[in-house]
Amino acid sequence: MTPVLDFKSSDSSIGLITRQPRSGPESDLIDCFIERELPRLKGLKGHYALFCEPQLDTGFPDIVVASYNPRIYEDWRGERSKLTLSAIKLLQYLHYVNGADSERIERQIGITSKGLVRSLEHLLDAGLVRWSGKRWVPKGLRSSYGISKIVAIEAKMNNWKEAFRQAEHNKWFASESYVLSPVDNPQAHILKKSKDMGIGIYSMPNGKRAKKIRDCTKGELPSSYASWLFNEWVGRRLNR
Repeated sequence: MTPVLDFKSSDSSIGLITRQPRSGPESDLIDCFIERELPRLKGLKGHYALFCEPQLDTGFPDIVVASYNPRIYEDWRGERSKLTLSAIKLLQYLHYVNGADSERIERQIGITSKGLVRSLEHLLDAGLVRWSGKRWVPKGLRSSYGISKIVAIEAKMNNWKEAFRQAEHNKWFASESYVLSPVDNPQAHILKKSKDMGIGIYSMPNGKRAKKIRDCTKGELPSSYASWLFNEWVGRRLNR
């Protein structure tokens, strides 16, 4: 049986806030999908974490599934579980630019010298950065980022406009973004919009198995500091 790390509710010990699910048809659709279809999703044969409506800057995505390699978290330092959001944002920036000196960091991300020193101290204590060649260089992703795939799924009964809007937001942190709908055969303009936006569609009519009607465009990870948040939540849970 596939190991599942469950993040369905808020956990202050790891800094995770989730929204309480609201009862109704959409909630029933989500519950049914999680119960019957998640183990069948392609690429989720190893360890994976299940998040339900985690709080992010872009809202509360309905379902987020993250495949991860538990070995990457074995050398987790206790200091890493205390990383602030500012430090995580700085870490993502350093990976994006492949290292930078303090002057460039302050200029490009608008952080104060004091704030930069504090965040760098946190990252140093966590073993995630080093000073090399007159710049701050992040630790390689292969040994610091344990997630290989983040799938975000937004469920809507028939409001395609809102579903695509949130699914587009989810591409900010996810490598794959889907809409989940009970509609059996979406109209041609819906399929075209899905293709144009690179957002996939799962159809799950009442009483039937889910089927992938349209695949999505695959993205790289981590794509933002929010991609790191899922990694840190998994690491903190495994090492607390």
